[in-house]
Amino acid sequence: MLEMTQNMSWCNILGMKTLPAVRINDCGLADYPPGSVLGPRTVPDHEILWIERGECRWESGEETQTCPPGSVMMCPPGMVDRWVWDPHNVTRHGYLHFDFIGDPPIDLPPRRDCPRDDVVRPLLRHAVWLASLGGEDKERLAEEALHQALTWYTNGLLSQGGESPASDIHPVLVRALAVLRQRWGAGPKTPPAISVWAANAGVSRGHLARVCRQELGVSPQELLRYLRLDHSLFWLGRTNMKISEISEMCGFQSQFHFSRCLKDTYGYGPRELRKQLRAGGDRPLSKVIGLRRILRIVG
Repeated sequence: MLEMTQNMSWCNILGMKTLPAVRINDCGLADYPPGSVLGPRTVPDHEILWIERGECRWESGEETQTCPPGSVMMCPPGMVDRWVWDPHNVTRHGYLHFDFIGDPPIDLPPRRDCPRDDVVRPLLRHAVWLASLGGEDKERLAEEALHQALTWYTNGLLSQGGESPASDIHPVLVRALAVLRQRWGAGPKTPPAISVWAANAGVSRGHLARVCRQELGVSPQELLRYLRLDHSLFWLGRTNMKISEISEMCGFQSQFHFSRCLKDTYGYGPRELRKQLRAGGDRPLSKVIGLRRILRIVG
């Protein structure tokens, strides 16, 4: 909170609009398969989104906008909108759901088109990364980063900024997760054989298993399952994809197997989870330590 107070001080000195403190509710980076659609939906809180690659068509009321990479959009609570993602390419975007602590500003710009070296998107990425680490201190830092990004966004000052710092994930996991990112890409997230996965990461099967147990508390097989299930939660809550399509995209043998894994892990099947997520419910917690952090590598 001290940092936000200091931000308000230099905003006053520079004649900039100041904003109340913020509280992050949910955030992440995600890939949408070509042609995916989200909505119509009613936004439950404030949401800021940005396009990393691909593009989308954003529809709200009678207004339609095409949003290429560099676009940053602000959705106020209660907005009813629809997103149509790039029909030919995977679209990657980031998002942060948040509330203002105090009276929210009434004139937030609905969209900014940022230059390649802007400061807003690196700050937003940094907020997502910090929030993924967990813990009250990291959450506070994430909210301060978001607050700074919103300040620059609102005042239209899109100056240069740097990238998020590197994570402290075990190097064996970094290599193993990079293998998954290359293997999965935009296609189905079919789990590789553990021996092949380990060999591609440059270690033995046993060494990969020891690192997974030590760092994450699960076996490699369990890690693959939790990664795919977490991807499915995103698609259940934020797309109109059929459950059978989500099951296939997440590399499950059948829709029945997918539903059973969801229920065994989270206590609910796909239809119940979709209903809860679309109603603004919290995303179920994973048993994997720091899963949100490692998902940034897999993508």
